[in-house]
Amino acid sequence: MEDSVVHSNQTAGFIQFPVERLDRVLGQYGFEKVNAEVVEPFHSLADELIEGEIADAASIARVQSWTGRSLHLRYKKGRPDALLASIPLSAAGRDALLDGRFGFANARREWVCGLDERAEALLSWGMAGRTPLAQLAALRGLLAGWFHFYSDVPVYARARSLQGQALMKRLLFTPLGNPDGTSPLWGSTRFPAGIARRLGTMRMAAEAEAPEQEASV
Repeated sequence: MEDSVVHSNQTAGFIQFPVERLDRVLGQYGFEKVNAEVVEPFHSLADELIEGEIADAASIARVQSWTGRSLHLRYKKGRPDALLASIPLSAAGRDALLDGRFGFANARREWVCGLDERAEALLSWGMAGRTPLAQLAALRGLLAGWFHFYSDVPVYARARSLQGQALMKRLLFTPLGNPDGTSPLWGSTRFPAGIARRLGTMRMAAEAEAPEQEASV
């Protein structure tokens, strides 16, 4: 299984994140990459489902334009019902997060990674769903992306609700205090392989990549 992992930091003379593969993997759970026309629906769903402060639509759009892979949205019967938001961080961005300078709506270009820049960490910026099934899809998408593209870097997340904090513990995150003064920051100790296997995320992600792998043989 480890041989099928495609890390974000893989190099072949230059760094290039395999964004098409990420889109295929997350597509297994119904998620589509957010383009400029879909930022407003994405923001509206995040504002509806996520407690407390969130970034405004303009800030979300900037981050997506910089990274090319941060925002994904799932639809059910033509209506957005789940979201995933993750930011690949540069070394400067990781340091800004840990010392409290990186909040929710103040991302800077030098703190995040484009498709041709090495990621030093990943921030799970937001994950939510309207229903338990939508929430499960978001969790499975997070785990699949983490395992296949970011398992070689530390992963961070914030959790403001008791339910979110309980999920962090189940995912083997540890509390890192409250560096920005608004909400607790959590950091992963290792990939939660047990939960990922039970949810089938590693297997499904590998199947999503199979057509390209077969074509290259």
